[in-house]
Amino acid sequence: MFGSLVLLPSAFLLFMVFITGETVVNVNNPISPKEYQAKIRAGFSTNWFKSKPPLKKYSEQNIIDVHEKGFSNLRLRCRADLYSYDFSTVEFKRFLGSLTTVVDDCLKHDVIPIISWIHHHAEAYATEKDRVAYVGWWTAVARQLKDKDYRLSFNLFTELGIDTCKEEGKSCDQSLRRRTDKYNEWTKNVTKAIRGTGGNNTKRILILGSPGKTAKDLPKIDSEIYKNDRYMMVEWHLYASGPNKVKDSQKYWSGDGKSGGQANVEEAISYATSFSNKTGLLTYLGAWMPHDNANGSITETEAIKFARFFVKELRKENIPWSLNVLDNYYDTKESKWRTETQVIKGQQLKMAKILNNIRKEMPKAIY
Repeated sequence: MFGSLVLLPSAFLLFMVFITGETVVNVNNPISPKEYQAKIRAGFSTNWFKSKPPLKKYSEQNIIDVHEKGFSNLRLRCRADLYSYDFSTVEFKRFLGSLTTVVDDCLKHDVIPIISWIHHHAEAYATEKDRVAYVGWWTAVARQLKDKDYRLSFNLFTELGIDTCKEEGKSCDQSLRRRTDKYNEWTKNVTKAIRGTGGNNTKRILILGSPGKTAKDLPKIDSEIYKNDRYMMVEWHLYASGPNKVKDSQKYWSGDGKSGGQANVEEAISYATSFSNKTGLLTYLGAWMPHDNANGSITETEAIKFARFFVKELRKENIPWSLNVLDNYYDTKESKWRTETQVIKGQQLKMAKILNNIRKEMPKAIY
């Protein structure tokens, strides 16, 4: 739990602090992963940078409303495939400007901005050209934001997908998910490049991605990447599209979850806690949904029971999270929380009711 305190700026200095437990942290000094875990707490993944132009459904009021609702982070998922591999173009520079605007608004209203990279084709085929462009993209972003305070973090991968190669009927054998050696090479290259941009990036929190999406895959990360860097964490997730009714699936949930769903949740989280205990690398859950976004098999009542149990179990282990996705709960274009009943994959869901139940279980903010 945390609170925030902003002292009035003088002519020379804007001094900002937030409180984590009993520790007062100056955000202009490097923030430890443990402190950052508490600061991230609970928030949302976002879609602003998954389309062009990126800010057509954005206003600063979005950030204000998220903060006032008691949420603490926004995962700014950025589709790198919307732009060419030439990062000197006017179009890409406009993207950087838009990203800077949202980051500044987040920091202004004490919402943690977590930037993450997406490029489904590059993830699936992982050519040398893709590797160079991946490092180049992050270098450009990091250089643009190097002097932002330490609440900003960089999540190096959103998710290592293989849907593109599957859909195109091609082999996925060269994908980052299948080739852990490539994942480790890309990650080593990009962390070195980001640190090399200077400013606050030398000690900014970098959040590694899971080589296979879930926490079970975290041990595949080469320890050489993080063993000598005190400012790293790692992201994982399992329920990005929610639980389902597929028997024997690791995402299976039915009713109150006592028929196996609760055990699935506990097992998924146990992989994360075990990894952290062995390595000291703390984790963050970057995406989850309470409903079945693929087939609509989960009722509203089941979604609430799943969500409350899931959030409670994460809270026990101090694992922060981002709910997937803000637009399900909030109309970013109109700047207002959604209260209507939504039909998602044929299932009628009152997302406001589900969100209110989530808020009852998540770590409370103290302002």
